[in-house]
Amino acid sequence: MNLKQLAEEYYSSFTERKVWKMLKYVQCPDWLEPLCKSAEELIVPQFEKRRWNPERGAVLLSGERYIMYRSEAVAVALREQLSQVMGQGAGIVMYQFGKACGRSDAKYYFNKLQVDDSELKHAMGTVACAMNGFAVVEVLPESKPVLNNDYLMVYQHHNSYEAESNLDKGNKSDQAICFMNAGYSAGWCSEASGMNLEAKEITCRATGDSQCRFVLAPPNRIHKRVEEIRKIYPRN
Repeated sequence: MNLKQLAEEYYSSFTERKVWKMLKYVQCPDWLEPLCKSAEELIVPQFEKRRWNPERGAVLLSGERYIMYRSEAVAVALREQLSQVMGQGAGIVMYQFGKACGRSDAKYYFNKLQVDDSELKHAMGTVACAMNGFAVVEVLPESKPVLNNDYLMVYQHHNSYEAESNLDKGNKSDQAICFMNAGYSAGWCSEASGMNLEAKEITCRATGDSQCRFVLAPPNRIHKRVEEIRKIYPRN
């Protein structure tokens, strides 16, 4: 069963139960909404059970320990410090860190919530991005997350914390800078699909573009996919 067929099945069940609600944390094509709604129902409660325990120096969400950083500290200060040491390699480090976090989070939630379906696993990632404070994900209609070499995800991250933090500081870049956003989505979707996937940000608000837009595909197809999507969505 492919993604669209599964989504239609979810839609039928929602219609029959008359519990259809609008999405709060994801933007996507209409046919994908029921699947993303199910993802919201799984992920959001995990973030609503919060417990602050400063006596132990701990922040707990559903019993799992989290750490908190100001977004500017990561998106601006950390990247600047890494750039002084590593030059252009700073972006690679931040991307790989984001990818490791995405993989780890995905594995944790899939195991905890006992989710086996690949399509639902993908949808959960869009909600996790919002709940973790990365951005609000908009899945674009060109997406085709099939589990083979034709895999493709095209999406936008609205209010990306990396772009927003730099814009708030008055920083404008000549290159896309949402490295951790790209890495996190690549890591999550790699775990969801069982494939190694890479993400590339093709437009970024920090460079003056209107959207932070990404392409996600297998490594041997990513450059071709980027060129294809750039023709559909030229820079603006």
